[in-house]
Amino acid sequence: MKRFIILVCALLLVGGGAWCASLYFGIYIDLHPDEPVTAAFRTEGREILRQTETGAWEPFRIKGVDVSSNLPGEPPMDFAPEWEDYLRWFEQIGEMGANTIRCYTLMDDDFYHALHAYNTTHDKPLYLLQGLQVSDAANYGAEDIYDSDFFGLLLKNSRAVVDVIHGRRIVSPGDTSGTGYYRWDVSEWVLGYLVGSEWDSGNIAYTNNSTTYPTSYRGTYFSTGPEASRFEAVMARIMDQIVEYETAKYKNQRLIAFVNDPNNDPFEYEYLYATRFAKYNQIDAENIRPTAALQPGYYAAYRLSYVNPDFLQYLSEAQTAELADILNGLDTSDIYHGYLNLLGRYHTIPVMATGYGFSTSRAALYEGQEPFTEQQQGESLIQVWQDATEAGWAGVFISTWQDVWDRRTWNTGYATMDSVMPVWQDVQSDGQGYGLMEFYLGEKERACYVDGDASEWTQEDVVLETAQGSLSMRYDEKYLYFFAQGTGFYPEQDILYIPIDTLPAVGSTYCENYDISFDRACDFVICIDGRDNSRVMVQERYEILWAMHANELSRENAYDPIRSANSPVFHTINLMIQRKDPIPIGEWYGAVTYETGKLRYGNANPSAAEYDSLSDFMFTENGVEIRIPWQLLNFGNPPEREIHDDYYENYGVEYIQIDEMYVGLALEDTPQGRIRTESFPLEGWEKGGNSHERLKQSYYMLKDHWNAS
Repeated sequence: MKRFIILVCALLLVGGGAWCASLYFGIYIDLHPDEPVTAAFRTEGREILRQTETGAWEPFRIKGVDVSSNLPGEPPMDFAPEWEDYLRWFEQIGEMGANTIRCYTLMDDDFYHALHAYNTTHDKPLYLLQGLQVSDAANYGAEDIYDSDFFGLLLKNSRAVVDVIHGRRIVSPGDTSGTGYYRWDVSEWVLGYLVGSEWDSGNIAYTNNSTTYPTSYRGTYFSTGPEASRFEAVMARIMDQIVEYETAKYKNQRLIAFVNDPNNDPFEYEYLYATRFAKYNQIDAENIRPTAALQPGYYAAYRLSYVNPDFLQYLSEAQTAELADILNGLDTSDIYHGYLNLLGRYHTIPVMATGYGFSTSRAALYEGQEPFTEQQQGESLIQVWQDATEAGWAGVFISTWQDVWDRRTWNTGYATMDSVMPVWQDVQSDGQGYGLMEFYLGEKERACYVDGDASEWTQEDVVLETAQGSLSMRYDEKYLYFFAQGTGFYPEQDILYIPIDTLPAVGSTYCENYDISFDRACDFVICIDGRDNSRVMVQERYEILWAMHANELSRENAYDPIRSANSPVFHTINLMIQRKDPIPIGEWYGAVTYETGKLRYGNANPSAAEYDSLSDFMFTENGVEIRIPWQLLNFGNPPEREIHDDYYENYGVEYIQIDEMYVGLALEDTPQGRIRTESFPLEGWEKGGNSHERLKQSYYMLKDHWNAS
C-alpha cells in the first residue's frame, strides 16, 4: 500500500509538473511530427486569399478596426473591459460591416472568450489580426533591439500568444499583456500576426549601425536578401521562430508580418526632408523573403500618418531615378498625396494599412489642416479605404474603435499631468479623439448640450445675476459649460464678455484689448462677438505657449524680460502645429501656430440634424450656450482641480489646487464700471462610477459604406 501511495503521488507530481510546464511555459513534445500543416489564408501576388468550406480559395479584402482595452478612468494595462463589453463592441463592429479586428498585444482572457462567443453565434465571423509587441519602456528605452527586455521578451510573449489563440495557456501578470486562463480556441478565426505596433526610429538606427549583430538571417521559413539591414534580419528571425513554434506544436501556419510606417519606409529622401521628419532609416519588407516551407505567405504592413503633400519632390535623386517607372503617372490626388499608390506599386506582396485614423479632437496638429468633425472623420476614413482599394492594397485597419483618454500629443502633452488616471478627456489633445465611439461619464446624459435650447438650465445653475442678465455654469469630464442670457441682449449683434479668474497670483483687473475692467484680477476673457469672431483670450503672463516656446516662436527668451503679473494685455490662445514643409538649411522660421482659442458656432447636440461635433457655442433667443475645454483654461488635472501655477515662479509647468473660480458677465456699450465676479465652486470628481458610450457619426457613415460595398 505504501509503495502504491508513493507511486500515485509520483504520478500526480509528474502530471502536475507536465500540466504546469505546458500551460505556464508552453513546453511541449511533438508526438505527430509528420502530421500535415494547414493554413486557412494565403497570399497570391498582392492579394490575400481565404479558403472556403469547399476547399476553394477566394479573395479576402480586409475591412478592419483596432480594438483596445481602454475604458475611461482605467489604466489601459489593467484590461478593465469585461466579456460583456467586448461582446457588445464586436456586435457593433460586425454590424458596421467590418470583417476583421486587430489588437496590439495579448489581451486578457475575456477578449478571446467574447470573440469565441461572437464567432460561434454568427454566420459571418470576425477574424483577428493578433499583435505582438513589447512595452513602451523597452521600445523607447532599449539600447538596441537585441536588448534582453526587447528581443527576448518579444519572443517569449509571441510564443505565449500562439498558445493563447489555441486556448492552451495560463498567463500571469506582465507589463504589456493581459492575464488569465486562456481556454477558448479561436485559432480558426485568426488571420495572422503582426510584430510590433510602432518602432522607435532611434532603436532601429542603433541596431542598424551596430557592428556586433548580423546583417543576414537564414531560417526554415524566412531568410534575408543581400540588401537586408540588421533590423530586417532581426524581424526575419522573430517571424521565423514564431512560425516554427506554431507549426511544430499545432501544425498550423498563418500570415505574418512586421509593422512599418512613413518614418521608416523603404525610400531614401533628401537630407533636408529626412532631417525634418526624423527619417533615419529605410526598412523594406521586400528584403525579407519567405521560403517554400511557409504556406500562407507574407505581407507588408504600414501604420499611416501625416504625409507631406510634396513628399515626392523630396525623394533623393538616386531614389527618384530608381523608382522612375513607378513614379510615372502616379496618382497624387488621394488623402496621402500618392503615398498609397507609391507603396501599392512598389511592393510585390500584399500591403495592409495596419492603423490609420483621423481625430475628432478640437485642436489642429498640422499646418493647413483644420480639426475634423465626426462627419469629416467618416468621410476621410471612407476615402482612405477607397484610395487603398484602388491602389491595390489588401485591406485596412481603422485606428481605433474607441477614444483613448490617456494618449498624449506632442503639442499639448506639456500642459496636462501625465501621471493622472484617465478620468477626464482632454479634447484639446489630438491623440484622444481617434475612436469611432466616445465615452461619457455618468449614466446616460451629458452635463449639458450646447444646442440653443436653454430649457435644461435651472435656477440652481445660476452663478451670477446682474441688472444686465445672468450667468449659469456646469461641468463634466470634458468641458466647462456656460449659459449667459441678458436683458435686451441680441445675440447676433451684441458683444458679450465673460471674465474668468482661476490663478490667484496672476491676472489683471483691466483688459486693454476690450477696454473692460473687473473687480478681481482675471486670467481669461471669453468674448462672444457674433458667429465668426468669438474667442477665449488669456492674460499674457498666463500664456503657456509663450512661456514654454518663446524661442521657437520668435527666438526670444520668455524670461528676459518677464511679463508683468498684472499686465493688462490679453493674447489669443494658440498651439504649435507641425510645419508642412521643411525649413531650408541656414534659414530660421518661427514655429507655425493655430488659434485654438477661437470659438466655433454651431449645434453640438448629437441628436440634431445640423449636429457639429466641434461646436463651442450657440445662441438662444436672448443668450448663448458655451462649452470650453478644461485645458484651454490651463487646467492640467481637472478631476483634482489642479491648474497651472505661475510659469515664471516655477520655470515651467507646476500645479496648484483651487477650490473655486470666479466668473463675471457684461455686455459691450453698457455702463457698468468694474465687472462684478462671483465664485463658482469646483468639487472635481473621482475614478469610479458609470460611463456610457456613443457611436460617432463616422461609425454610421462607415457602416453604410462598408455594408454596401
